[in-house]
Amino acid sequence: MSKALVIGTGIEFSHVQALAESGVEVYYYTDFISTMPTFDDFSTGIGFENIKKVHDPFLYIDKVDIICNFDVLNGDLFDFLARKGYKVFGGGIATDLELSRKNLKNALKVIGIPAPPYKIVRGYDNIPVPSVVKLSIFRGSMETFILKNETQKKNLKTKLQLEFGAFLDKMEFIVEDILNLGKDWVEIGIDAFFDWQKGGFIFPMMVGVEYKKGVYIGKVVNSLAEVPKGMQDTVVRLGDLLNKTKYRGMLSTEEFVNPNTGKHYFLDITVRGAYPLSLGYRYAIENYKDVIFNSDKPKYKGKYYVSVPFVVEETKNMFVNIKFPDKDKRFNFESLMKVGKEYYIPKAEAPMEGLVCEVFDKLDFTKMKGVMSKLINEIEAYSLNDELEQLEDCYNEFVKVFG
Repeated sequence: MSKALVIGTGIEFSHVQALAESGVEVYYYTDFISTMPTFDDFSTGIGFENIKKVHDPFLYIDKVDIICNFDVLNGDLFDFLARKGYKVFGGGIATDLELSRKNLKNALKVIGIPAPPYKIVRGYDNIPVPSVVKLSIFRGSMETFILKNETQKKNLKTKLQLEFGAFLDKMEFIVEDILNLGKDWVEIGIDAFFDWQKGGFIFPMMVGVEYKKGVYIGKVVNSLAEVPKGMQDTVVRLGDLLNKTKYRGMLSTEEFVNPNTGKHYFLDITVRGAYPLSLGYRYAIENYKDVIFNSDKPKYKGKYYVSVPFVVEETKNMFVNIKFPDKDKRFNFESLMKVGKEYYIPKAEAPMEGLVCEVFDKLDFTKMKGVMSKLINEIEAYSLNDELEQLEDCYNEFVKVFG
């Protein structure tokens, strides 16, 4: 039996489950260490066959065939392990492209990928308005936000002072111009596997629209020629950069693209699978284990992959019992615990997410909506909210490129 060690953060459960279901014995570590350790940080993965929760990952690194990271933290650890000869998936120095927005901007300039004009600003009061504002590393304190006027800026300062205190006056921000693009432009991205030892991007991969960080529709493309104009340039140039970092793992990008002209502006990268959309790879990729272990070409079940996220709001306060068709791989979770025959989503610092997903061979919105609605309705949980209403808007953006 193959063995894997997953060093996680508690949002990657369905990736772990996919390996376990394929017959891999998984030792699963989630960082629960603090001045006062809490059970909820440790609990995800308990109760599942082939998953063994562990307190010390370093007791297992010499007992497994591969060490996996499905998030962006611990990149330096995985770089160290790779240099010591361990087989790893995820992590490494490439994660700095996600954690440091400034380093990403510098890298884009060097490799020649166009991005929105920006400046580095120190101190919140010095941020110009209007602008798009991004932070590095501390994105749990505040994600990317848009300041449209001085009133918004003044009100948001109150929230940021709660997060950063007096250091807000010294905090470094990456401030982008707001691009006034026309209706032909689409925010779209690459969702792929990458292995520098096999030449970079692994085809087939997906190109898709993640609408407002929620509903996702992706198309499986089999070659660079099938990638939309403009994004082909991204694949080539970004691939060269990631090869130099010796990256092996998942990645997801975001950029504005005009599919008619090929003009594009690169926005962001996640040097991991995007959450929550990547949770559904457990269902959508038939040879998931071989992709992770050996960088085999993914075998996607269908031409189009659709995922609709849901969130269980009360997980920010308590463990929440949840019911769903438990043998159906179309239901996936960031975090999940099993006690007896009952499933629970663990308590977390922020409400935990999951998704329902399906694959389709044709672009048929009516069928997509019907299927996704039926799947959502099969879930029972207190404080459950879904994002199905985004599906039509996501679809309309998607067909601008692939319709």
